[in-house]
Amino acid sequence: MFSCVCTNLFAQTFAFDLSKKKDPFTYNLLYVLNDAPFKFLHIKGKLLRRADSVHHRSEIYQNKISLPGAYNARYVQDSTFYVEYFFAEFSNMDDATEAFSSLTAKVSKAMNKRTVVLPHDWGEGGEIIKENKICYALHSGFFHYNISVQITKVIERDVYRLVLQVYSGRPFYYNWIMKNEPYGGFNFINYVKKTFTFFESSSSGCPTDIPGYSCNGKSIANDTTFIHYTKSGFDGLMDARTEYDVTFSNLRSGLSSEYVYYNVPYKYPCLRKIAFVRFDDVDRSKRKTMIISLMELSRTNSSIPAQKKEYVIDFSFAY
Repeated sequence: MFSCVCTNLFAQTFAFDLSKKKDPFTYNLLYVLNDAPFKFLHIKGKLLRRADSVHHRSEIYQNKISLPGAYNARYVQDSTFYVEYFFAEFSNMDDATEAFSSLTAKVSKAMNKRTVVLPHDWGEGGEIIKENKICYALHSGFFHYNISVQITKVIERDVYRLVLQVYSGRPFYYNWIMKNEPYGGFNFINYVKKTFTFFESSSSGCPTDIPGYSCNGKSIANDTTFIHYTKSGFDGLMDARTEYDVTFSNLRSGLSSEYVYYNVPYKYPCLRKIAFVRFDDVDRSKRKTMIISLMELSRTNSSIPAQKKEYVIDFSFAY
């Protein structure tokens, strides 16, 4: 049962097949996306400058891959690494918006229309006025948004510019919770949702009780506050794995389709870690997250080999 969870979560990889003949825009865009997990190692050219009028504290490199329709391209190393393409400039917002919609549709078509688009209208107050964040989607879920189509304002010349950006890294794969999944653990889910909703940062304990779990208090790491619940007393690893799967299944079925879940990178003594987040919060830098971890801990006070390991399920809420 435990191995099935692993198979589902690791099944998807972010890569596009380039073997079939494609139009130049599609081929080049998919090539760039395939290189994103490698920090664009294969398309990074020579260093052009360490700052310019757009990027004041960034290293700007040549981008070896062009996109038809873009008059300029570059690779930027800032707090994040990304490539960007500058398309046409417009004197009015209506024309810019029409081109913005057309480019979004073109990007989606290049990805076989398997995309999720997150629109933002930021208004005229900043550099970015409109933005469509785009991610690659499959039937079972979607990868984290790593494409951005933007309308930006070039203040010095009072024009609107159309920009496409692709961000580096290996994007998380978020799994959909299917609406037809069997509903389980009704009372358990009610307590979980109350904990998720009614947290107060000033509290030192846990906001509610969760049946079967003990409150293990609050911790703070960087700018994130965690509330921990734990379950222990398992009869070995297989018993702990079974209970972990039961808890995961109850969360997946009870939280419904407004949530998605993803595999979280982990190191020993953690043996497994899965997180749940609201779909509407996926692209927020500060988001509420539920994290369920299986831990293997050492019992220093036991001389019996079979009892030297203790297995604990840590159920945490990050705010």
